[in-house]
Amino acid sequence: MSGSQIKLYQTDNGPCPYRDNYTWHNISFQTSDIPADGYTSLLNQGFRRSGLSIYHPVCSGCQACIPIRIDVHKFSRGKGQRRTWRKNKDVRVEHHPVGFNQEDFNLYKRYQLDWHEIKYPVEENEYYEFLIETPVPTEILRYYLGTKLIGVGWLDCLPELISSVYFVFDPVFESRRLGIFSLLYEIEYARFLEISWLYLGYWVENSQKMNYKAEYQPAQILQDSRWIPFGNYQQQNSLVHSPEHV
Repeated sequence: MSGSQIKLYQTDNGPCPYRDNYTWHNISFQTSDIPADGYTSLLNQGFRRSGLSIYHPVCSGCQACIPIRIDVHKFSRGKGQRRTWRKNKDVRVEHHPVGFNQEDFNLYKRYQLDWHEIKYPVEENEYYEFLIETPVPTEILRYYLGTKLIGVGWLDCLPELISSVYFVFDPVFESRRLGIFSLLYEIEYARFLEISWLYLGYWVENSQKMNYKAEYQPAQILQDSRWIPFGNYQQQNSLVHSPEHV
C-alpha cells in the first residue's frame, strides 16, 4: 500500500444481516499489504477487513454497527463462561500461519451449510478470498478433540492488539459452545502475548447474532472517534430512553 494511491469504493451488499428492512453499504478499498500501525489506526477509526478489502459501514439512516474491543487484562469470566471453559478443557488448540488447508475448508463449508443454512455450497475461491488472502499477519487456530478438527479461527496479530476475524465449528458439537470458548481462548492468548486489547469487530445492539459480544466485560466501544467504556454507552442510552427524555 505504501506509495500507492488508494481508490475508495462504495459497495451495495444487499439486505442487512442484523437489522430488518435495512440495506448494507460500505466504503472500502483493496490492499495486499498494509503496515501493522496503519491497520491499527484504521481499526481505531472503525474499519474492518474481509480478505484484502478494508471496509467501513456507511448505511443510510443507520449507525448500529459499533466497533467493540475487550480489555483482556481486566476481563474476568462469568459463571457461564467458566462452565464453558471447563467443558472444553480436553480441546487442544494449534496455531498455524494462514494458508489453505482442505480440512479447514471442509469444516467451513459444513458450518455454512448446516449452521447458517446457506442455499449453495461455498466455492473454494470465495473461501480463499475471504479468509486466506490477508494484508496483515494472520494466524489460523485449529481446535481439536483428540485428532478430530472441531473448530477453526482466524486471528489478525498486530503488535498492540489482536483482532478476531472469524470462527467456525462443527455443528455436531454445538453443546460445547465453541464460539464462546474460542473467544475465551483468544483472551488468554492476548494475555500470553502481553497485549491489552482483543478487537471483536462490530457490535449491534438488540441483534441476536451480535448480543454475545456484550458478554465480555470490561469492554470499550468506539464512539465519535474515541474509545469509551461500554458501561458509559449503556448509561447514556438508558438516559436517552428514560421517560424524562422520550
